[in-house]
Amino acid sequence: MAFPETVGGSVPEQPAPFPPPPMLFRPADGVVERLTAALDGLYDVIDADVSVESRFGRAILLRGRLLQDSEGAYPQMVERLRPLGFTPLLRRRANMEVLIIVEGVIRPRTFNSPGWLHALLLILTIFTTTASAAQFHGIALNSVLRAISRGDWSQVGTVIRLGAPFALILLLILGVHEMGHYFAGRRHKISVTLPYFIPMPFFLLGTLGAVIFIKSPLNNRKQLFDVGISGPLAGFVVALIAFIISLFLQPSPRPNLLFISAFGNEQIGMPLLLQGLGELLRPDVANLSRFVSRQPVALAAWFGMLLTVLNLMPIGQLDGGHVMYALFGEFAWKIAFATFVIMIVLGLTVFPSLIFFTFLALLTGLRHPPPGDDFTLLDKPRRYLGYATIGLFFLIATATPFAI
Repeated sequence: MAFPETVGGSVPEQPAPFPPPPMLFRPADGVVERLTAALDGLYDVIDADVSVESRFGRAILLRGRLLQDSEGAYPQMVERLRPLGFTPLLRRRANMEVLIIVEGVIRPRTFNSPGWLHALLLILTIFTTTASAAQFHGIALNSVLRAISRGDWSQVGTVIRLGAPFALILLLILGVHEMGHYFAGRRHKISVTLPYFIPMPFFLLGTLGAVIFIKSPLNNRKQLFDVGISGPLAGFVVALIAFIISLFLQPSPRPNLLFISAFGNEQIGMPLLLQGLGELLRPDVANLSRFVSRQPVALAAWFGMLLTVLNLMPIGQLDGGHVMYALFGEFAWKIAFATFVIMIVLGLTVFPSLIFFTFLALLTGLRHPPPGDDFTLLDKPRRYLGYATIGLFFLIATATPFAI
Protein backbone atom coordinates (compact mmCIF):
# COMPACT_ATOMS: atom_id res chain seq x y z
CA MET A 1 0.00 0.00 0.00
CA ALA A 2 1.06 3.58 -0.61
CA PHE A 3 -0.09 5.99 2.10
CA PRO A 4 0.54 9.55 3.20
CA GLU A 5 3.02 9.89 6.03
CA THR A 6 0.31 11.04 8.42
CA VAL A 7 -2.60 8.70 7.84
CA GLY A 8 -5.40 10.30 9.77
CA GLY A 9 -7.08 13.02 7.77
CA SER A 10 -4.15 14.12 5.63
CA VAL A 11 -3.91 14.20 1.87
CA PRO A 12 -0.95 12.43 0.26
CA GLU A 13 -1.28 14.05 -3.13
CA GLN A 14 -1.62 17.54 -1.66
CA PRO A 15 -0.34 17.88 1.93
CA ALA A 16 -1.64 20.95 3.71
CA PRO A 17 0.22 24.08 2.56
CA PHE A 18 2.28 25.93 5.14
CA PRO A 19 3.02 28.45 6.49
CA PRO A 20 0.27 30.84 5.30
CA PRO A 21 1.39 34.47 4.96
CA PRO A 22 -0.97 36.79 6.87
CA MET A 23 -3.66 38.85 5.15
CA LEU A 24 -2.64 38.17 1.59
CA PHE A 25 -6.14 38.56 0.21
CA ARG A 26 -6.79 42.24 0.65
CA PRO A 27 -7.73 43.74 -2.74
CA ALA A 28 -5.44 46.71 -2.11
CA ASP A 29 -2.45 44.40 -2.12
CA GLY A 30 -2.86 43.76 -5.85
CA VAL A 31 -2.45 40.03 -5.28
CA VAL A 32 -4.59 39.12 -8.30
CA GLU A 33 -2.44 41.29 -10.53
CA ARG A 34 0.71 39.62 -9.19
CA LEU A 35 -0.77 36.17 -9.76
CA THR A 36 -1.85 37.12 -13.28
CA ALA A 37 1.65 38.33 -14.08
CA ALA A 38 3.22 35.17 -12.67
CA LEU A 39 0.94 32.99 -14.80
CA ASP A 40 1.69 34.90 -18.00
CA GLY A 41 2.02 32.53 -20.95
CA LEU A 42 0.52 29.62 -18.97
CA TYR A 43 -2.98 30.74 -18.01
CA ASP A 44 -5.17 33.58 -19.29
CA VAL A 45 -7.07 35.01 -16.30
CA ILE A 46 -10.59 36.20 -17.16
CA ASP A 47 -11.93 36.99 -13.66
CA ALA A 48 -11.18 36.26 -10.02
CA ASP A 49 -12.95 35.74 -6.69
CA VAL A 50 -10.96 36.83 -3.64
CA SER A 51 -11.14 35.08 -0.24
CA VAL A 52 -12.98 31.96 -1.38
CA GLU A 53 -13.13 29.19 1.23
CA SER A 54 -11.48 25.91 0.21
CA ARG A 55 -10.58 22.69 2.01
CA PHE A 56 -7.17 24.22 2.66
CA GLY A 57 -8.55 27.50 4.03
CA ARG A 58 -8.76 30.81 2.25
CA ALA A 59 -8.08 30.81 -1.47
CA ILE A 60 -8.37 32.88 -4.62
CA LEU A 61 -10.46 31.44 -7.46
CA LEU A 62 -9.22 32.29 -10.94
CA ARG A 63 -11.34 31.60 -14.02
CA GLY A 64 -9.82 31.55 -17.43
CA ARG A 65 -8.19 29.22 -19.93
CA LEU A 66 -4.96 27.31 -20.22
CA LEU A 67 -2.48 28.51 -22.82
CA GLN A 68 -0.46 25.28 -22.77
CA ASP A 69 -1.04 21.59 -22.22
CA SER A 70 -2.08 21.14 -18.58
CA GLU A 71 0.44 18.36 -17.89
CA GLY A 72 3.33 20.62 -18.84
CA ALA A 73 1.85 23.89 -17.59
CA TYR A 74 0.97 22.84 -14.05
CA PRO A 75 4.54 22.16 -12.78
CA GLN A 76 5.54 25.58 -14.15
CA MET A 77 2.62 27.18 -12.29
CA VAL A 78 3.80 25.56 -9.05
CA GLU A 79 7.33 26.87 -9.54
CA ARG A 80 6.23 30.40 -10.45
CA LEU A 81 3.80 30.77 -7.53
CA ARG A 82 6.09 29.27 -4.89
CA PRO A 83 8.14 32.50 -4.43
CA LEU A 84 4.86 34.39 -3.91
CA GLY A 85 3.79 32.00 -1.14
CA PHE A 86 0.96 30.27 -3.03
CA THR A 87 0.07 26.82 -4.31
CA PRO A 88 -2.16 26.36 -7.42
CA LEU A 89 -4.79 23.64 -7.76
CA LEU A 90 -6.05 23.08 -11.31
CA ARG A 91 -9.67 21.99 -11.59
CA ARG A 92 -12.39 21.57 -14.21
CA ARG A 93 -15.66 23.30 -13.25
CA ALA A 94 -18.62 23.48 -15.66
CA ASN A 95 -16.33 23.04 -18.67
CA MET A 96 -14.09 25.83 -17.39
CA GLU A 97 -10.41 25.63 -16.51
CA VAL A 98 -10.32 26.92 -12.93
CA LEU A 99 -7.31 27.67 -10.75
CA ILE A 100 -7.72 27.57 -6.97
CA ILE A 101 -4.83 29.54 -5.51
CA VAL A 102 -4.19 28.48 -1.91
CA GLU A 103 -2.16 30.35 0.67
CA GLY A 104 1.06 28.61 1.62
CA VAL A 105 3.58 26.40 -0.15
CA ILE A 106 3.38 22.61 -0.28
CA ARG A 107 6.74 21.11 0.63
CA PRO A 108 7.84 17.47 0.75
CA ARG A 109 7.69 15.89 4.19
CA THR A 110 11.05 15.99 5.95
CA PHE A 111 10.54 12.75 7.89
CA ASN A 112 13.25 10.18 7.18
CA SER A 113 13.78 6.83 8.84
CA PRO A 114 17.18 5.12 9.06
CA GLY A 115 17.86 2.15 6.83
CA TRP A 116 18.41 -0.11 9.81
CA LEU A 117 14.78 0.36 10.85
CA HIS A 118 13.51 -0.99 7.52
CA ALA A 119 15.96 -3.91 7.76
CA LEU A 120 14.97 -4.66 11.36
CA LEU A 121 11.26 -4.70 10.54
CA LEU A 122 11.93 -7.03 7.60
CA ILE A 123 13.96 -9.44 9.78
CA LEU A 124 11.30 -9.43 12.50
CA THR A 125 8.61 -10.09 9.88
CA ILE A 126 10.60 -13.02 8.49
CA PHE A 127 10.68 -14.50 11.99
CA THR A 128 6.98 -13.96 12.71
CA THR A 129 5.76 -15.25 9.31
CA THR A 130 8.04 -18.30 9.53
CA ALA A 131 6.75 -19.10 13.00
CA SER A 132 3.13 -18.62 11.95
CA ALA A 133 3.58 -20.80 8.86
CA ALA A 134 5.03 -23.61 10.98
CA GLN A 135 1.69 -23.76 12.79
CA PHE A 136 0.06 -24.87 9.53
CA HIS A 137 1.96 -28.13 10.08
CA GLY A 138 0.89 -28.57 13.68
CA ILE A 139 3.90 -26.98 15.38
CA ALA A 140 2.79 -25.49 18.70
CA LEU A 141 4.78 -22.29 19.18
CA ASN A 142 4.15 -22.26 22.92
CA SER A 143 5.92 -25.61 23.30
CA VAL A 144 8.78 -24.38 21.10
CA LEU A 145 9.20 -21.26 23.25
CA ARG A 146 9.15 -23.33 26.44
CA ALA A 147 11.81 -25.62 25.00
CA ILE A 148 13.98 -22.65 24.08
CA SER A 149 13.61 -21.23 27.59
CA ARG A 150 15.06 -24.53 28.87
CA GLY A 151 17.98 -24.23 26.48
CA ASP A 152 16.61 -26.76 24.00
CA TRP A 153 16.91 -25.35 20.47
CA SER A 154 16.28 -28.63 18.67
CA GLN A 155 12.80 -27.63 17.45
CA VAL A 156 13.94 -24.36 15.89
CA GLY A 157 15.28 -26.17 12.84
CA THR A 158 11.90 -27.85 12.34
CA VAL A 159 10.12 -24.48 12.55
CA ILE A 160 12.44 -23.00 9.91
CA ARG A 161 12.21 -26.04 7.62
CA LEU A 162 8.41 -26.09 7.69
CA GLY A 163 7.71 -22.34 7.84
CA ALA A 164 10.38 -20.78 5.62
CA PRO A 165 8.93 -21.74 2.18
CA PHE A 166 5.63 -20.03 2.94
CA ALA A 167 7.22 -17.05 4.68
CA LEU A 168 9.80 -16.29 1.98
CA ILE A 169 7.32 -16.49 -0.90
CA LEU A 170 4.73 -14.35 0.91
CA LEU A 171 7.31 -11.70 1.81
CA LEU A 172 8.67 -11.77 -1.73
CA ILE A 173 5.17 -10.97 -3.02
CA LEU A 174 4.73 -8.19 -0.46
CA GLY A 175 8.19 -6.80 -1.09
CA VAL A 176 7.82 -6.72 -4.87
CA HIS A 177 4.41 -5.08 -4.41
CA GLU A 178 5.87 -2.25 -2.34
CA MET A 179 8.92 -1.82 -4.55
CA GLY A 180 6.55 -1.47 -7.50
CA HIS A 181 5.14 1.62 -5.76
CA TYR A 182 8.64 2.77 -4.86
CA PHE A 183 10.11 2.64 -8.36
CA ALA A 184 6.98 4.15 -9.93
CA GLY A 185 7.29 7.05 -7.51
CA ARG A 186 10.98 7.50 -8.19
CA ARG A 187 10.35 7.43 -11.95
CA HIS A 188 8.06 10.43 -11.49
CA LYS A 189 10.59 12.09 -9.12
CA ILE A 190 8.21 11.70 -6.18
CA SER A 191 9.72 11.40 -2.72
CA VAL A 192 8.75 8.04 -1.20
CA THR A 193 10.02 5.93 1.67
CA LEU A 194 11.38 2.41 1.52
CA PRO A 195 8.88 -0.29 2.56
CA TYR A 196 7.99 -0.77 6.21
CA PHE A 197 7.16 -4.42 6.86
CA ILE A 198 4.73 -4.94 9.72
CA PRO A 199 5.42 -7.99 11.92
CA MET A 200 2.43 -9.30 13.83
CA PRO A 201 3.12 -12.27 16.15
CA PHE A 202 0.22 -14.62 16.90
CA PHE A 203 -1.62 -13.45 13.77
CA LEU A 204 -2.64 -15.96 11.07
CA LEU A 205 0.10 -14.78 8.67
CA GLY A 206 2.53 -13.34 11.18
CA THR A 207 2.35 -9.99 9.40
CA LEU A 208 -0.07 -7.23 8.50
CA GLY A 209 1.76 -6.66 5.21
CA ALA A 210 3.93 -3.71 4.30
CA VAL A 211 3.49 -0.05 3.45
CA ILE A 212 5.39 2.85 1.94
CA PHE A 213 4.68 6.52 2.55
CA ILE A 214 4.42 9.25 -0.08
CA LYS A 215 6.26 12.35 1.07
CA SER A 216 5.70 14.75 -1.82
CA PRO A 217 2.66 15.65 -3.95
CA LEU A 218 1.42 13.59 -6.87
CA ASN A 219 0.85 16.29 -9.47
CA ASN A 220 -1.72 14.67 -11.76
CA ARG A 221 -3.84 11.60 -12.45
CA LYS A 222 -1.12 9.92 -14.51
CA GLN A 223 1.25 9.96 -11.56
CA LEU A 224 -1.55 8.88 -9.24
CA PHE A 225 -2.42 5.98 -11.54
CA ASP A 226 1.17 4.82 -12.07
CA VAL A 227 2.05 4.82 -8.38
CA GLY A 228 -1.25 3.23 -7.38
CA ILE A 229 -1.38 0.42 -9.92
CA SER A 230 2.29 -0.57 -10.06
CA GLY A 231 2.34 -2.26 -6.66
CA PRO A 232 -0.66 -4.61 -7.07
CA LEU A 233 0.35 -5.62 -10.60
CA ALA A 234 3.96 -6.29 -9.61
CA GLY A 235 2.89 -8.39 -6.63
CA PHE A 236 0.29 -10.20 -8.74
CA VAL A 237 2.90 -11.30 -11.29
CA VAL A 238 5.07 -12.82 -8.56
CA ALA A 239 2.07 -14.52 -6.93
CA LEU A 240 0.93 -15.91 -10.29
CA ILE A 241 4.36 -17.37 -11.09
CA ALA A 242 4.64 -18.85 -7.59
CA PHE A 243 1.20 -20.45 -7.87
CA ILE A 244 1.96 -22.06 -11.24
CA ILE A 245 5.23 -23.48 -9.92
CA SER A 246 3.56 -24.71 -6.74
CA LEU A 247 1.09 -26.82 -8.69
CA PHE A 248 3.98 -29.17 -9.50
CA LEU A 249 5.32 -29.32 -5.95
CA GLN A 250 4.39 -31.95 -3.39
CA PRO A 251 1.79 -30.90 -0.78
CA SER A 252 2.12 -31.86 2.85
CA PRO A 253 0.56 -35.23 3.68
CA ARG A 254 -0.85 -33.71 6.87
CA PRO A 255 -3.88 -31.40 6.96
CA ASN A 256 -3.48 -27.69 7.64
CA LEU A 257 -3.95 -27.87 11.39
CA LEU A 258 -4.03 -24.11 11.95
CA PHE A 259 -6.91 -23.74 9.49
CA ILE A 260 -8.75 -26.62 11.12
CA SER A 261 -8.24 -25.06 14.53
CA ALA A 262 -9.33 -21.58 13.40
CA PHE A 263 -12.08 -22.39 10.89
CA GLY A 264 -13.07 -26.01 11.57
CA ASN A 265 -11.80 -27.19 8.17
CA GLU A 266 -9.04 -26.59 5.64
CA GLN A 267 -11.21 -25.52 2.73
CA ILE A 268 -10.44 -22.13 1.16
CA GLY A 269 -12.28 -20.20 -1.53
CA MET A 270 -10.60 -20.44 -4.91
CA PRO A 271 -10.66 -17.41 -7.23
CA LEU A 272 -11.69 -18.06 -10.82
CA LEU A 273 -8.17 -17.53 -12.16
CA LEU A 274 -6.51 -19.95 -9.75
CA GLN A 275 -9.26 -22.53 -10.16
CA GLY A 276 -8.88 -22.35 -13.92
CA LEU A 277 -5.10 -22.71 -13.76
CA GLY A 278 -5.46 -25.68 -11.44
CA GLU A 279 -7.89 -27.46 -13.75
CA LEU A 280 -5.71 -26.70 -16.78
CA LEU A 281 -2.31 -27.61 -15.39
CA ARG A 282 -3.22 -30.24 -12.79
CA PRO A 283 -6.48 -31.92 -13.82
CA ASP A 284 -5.46 -34.90 -11.68
CA VAL A 285 -5.86 -32.87 -8.47
CA ALA A 286 -9.35 -33.71 -7.27
CA ASN A 287 -9.57 -31.07 -4.54
CA LEU A 288 -7.57 -27.97 -5.48
CA SER A 289 -8.63 -26.10 -2.34
CA ARG A 290 -7.19 -28.78 -0.07
CA PHE A 291 -4.06 -29.05 -2.24
CA VAL A 292 -3.40 -25.30 -1.90
CA SER A 293 -4.01 -25.24 1.86
CA ARG A 294 -1.41 -28.02 2.31
CA GLN A 295 1.22 -26.75 -0.15
CA PRO A 296 3.24 -23.88 1.41
CA VAL A 297 4.22 -22.11 -1.82
CA ALA A 298 0.70 -22.41 -3.23
CA LEU A 299 -0.79 -21.13 0.01
CA ALA A 300 1.59 -18.15 0.06
CA ALA A 301 0.59 -17.34 -3.54
CA TRP A 302 -3.09 -17.67 -2.58
CA PHE A 303 -2.64 -15.24 0.31
CA GLY A 304 -0.69 -12.96 -2.04
CA MET A 305 -3.69 -12.87 -4.36
CA LEU A 306 -6.01 -12.19 -1.41
CA LEU A 307 -3.86 -9.28 -0.21
CA THR A 308 -3.73 -7.93 -3.77
CA VAL A 309 -7.54 -7.96 -3.89
CA LEU A 310 -7.79 -6.16 -0.55
CA ASN A 311 -5.35 -3.50 -1.75
CA LEU A 312 -7.33 -3.08 -4.98
CA MET A 313 -10.56 -2.32 -3.11
CA PRO A 314 -11.73 0.96 -4.71
CA ILE A 315 -11.99 2.83 -1.44
CA GLY A 316 -10.21 5.80 0.12
CA GLN A 317 -6.48 5.84 -0.44
CA LEU A 318 -5.95 2.14 -0.92
CA ASP A 319 -4.23 1.27 -4.18
CA GLY A 320 -7.63 0.63 -5.75
CA GLY A 321 -8.77 4.05 -4.57
CA HIS A 322 -5.82 5.66 -6.37
CA VAL A 323 -6.63 3.78 -9.57
CA MET A 324 -10.37 4.47 -9.48
CA TYR A 325 -9.96 8.20 -8.91
CA ALA A 326 -7.41 8.39 -11.71
CA LEU A 327 -9.89 6.64 -14.02
CA PHE A 328 -13.20 8.21 -12.99
CA GLY A 329 -12.47 11.35 -10.99
CA GLU A 330 -15.10 12.35 -8.44
CA PHE A 331 -17.41 9.53 -9.57
CA ALA A 332 -14.96 7.27 -7.73
CA TRP A 333 -16.39 8.70 -4.48
CA LYS A 334 -19.74 7.00 -5.20
CA ILE A 335 -17.94 3.76 -6.05
CA ALA A 336 -16.04 4.01 -2.76
CA PHE A 337 -19.24 4.40 -0.74
CA ALA A 338 -20.88 1.43 -2.47
CA THR A 339 -17.74 -0.63 -1.90
CA PHE A 340 -17.73 0.32 1.78
CA VAL A 341 -21.30 -0.93 2.19
CA ILE A 342 -20.50 -4.20 0.39
CA MET A 343 -17.39 -4.74 2.55
CA ILE A 344 -19.40 -4.22 5.73
CA VAL A 345 -22.07 -6.70 4.58
CA LEU A 346 -19.45 -9.32 3.63
CA GLY A 347 -17.61 -8.73 6.88
CA LEU A 348 -20.74 -9.31 8.93
CA THR A 349 -21.73 -12.45 7.01
CA VAL A 350 -19.00 -14.50 5.32
CA PHE A 351 -15.63 -12.78 5.81
CA PRO A 352 -15.29 -11.37 9.37
CA SER A 353 -11.66 -10.22 8.91
CA LEU A 354 -12.87 -7.82 6.24
CA ILE A 355 -14.34 -5.61 8.97
CA PHE A 356 -10.87 -4.86 10.30
CA PHE A 357 -9.53 -4.06 6.84
CA THR A 358 -12.55 -1.85 6.09
CA PHE A 359 -11.96 0.34 9.11
CA LEU A 360 -8.23 0.43 8.37
CA ALA A 361 -9.12 1.88 4.96
CA LEU A 362 -11.41 4.40 6.65
CA LEU A 363 -8.42 5.98 8.41
CA THR A 364 -7.75 7.93 5.21
CA GLY A 365 -11.43 8.61 4.45
CA LEU A 366 -13.78 7.23 1.83
CA ARG A 367 -13.16 10.07 -0.62
CA HIS A 368 -9.89 10.07 -2.47
CA PRO A 369 -8.55 13.66 -2.70
CA PRO A 370 -7.83 15.09 -6.15
CA PRO A 371 -4.22 15.61 -7.25
CA GLY A 372 -2.95 19.17 -7.73
CA ASP A 373 -3.63 19.01 -11.46
CA ASP A 374 -7.03 17.35 -11.76
CA PHE A 375 -7.35 18.52 -15.35
CA THR A 376 -4.88 16.15 -17.02
CA LEU A 377 -6.68 12.91 -17.89
CA LEU A 378 -5.26 9.44 -18.44
CA ASP A 379 -4.11 8.46 -21.91
CA LYS A 380 -5.57 5.41 -23.67
CA PRO A 381 -2.92 2.86 -22.62
CA ARG A 382 -3.39 3.77 -18.96
CA ARG A 383 -7.18 3.67 -19.26
CA TYR A 384 -7.10 0.25 -20.91
CA LEU A 385 -4.70 -1.03 -18.24
CA GLY A 386 -7.01 0.35 -15.56
CA TYR A 387 -10.07 -1.36 -17.05
CA ALA A 388 -8.09 -4.61 -17.36
CA THR A 389 -7.12 -4.34 -13.69
CA ILE A 390 -10.79 -4.01 -12.74
CA GLY A 391 -11.41 -7.25 -14.62
CA LEU A 392 -8.40 -8.85 -12.92
CA PHE A 393 -9.87 -7.90 -9.53
CA PHE A 394 -12.89 -10.10 -10.15
CA LEU A 395 -10.74 -12.95 -11.48
CA ILE A 396 -8.63 -13.17 -8.33
CA ALA A 397 -11.28 -12.24 -5.75
CA THR A 398 -13.43 -14.57 -3.69
CA ALA A 399 -16.24 -13.49 -1.39
CA THR A 400 -15.64 -16.48 0.93
CA PRO A 401 -11.87 -16.98 1.29
CA PHE A 402 -12.38 -19.12 4.40
CA ALA A 403 -15.13 -21.66 4.97
CA ILE A 404 -16.51 -20.86 8.40
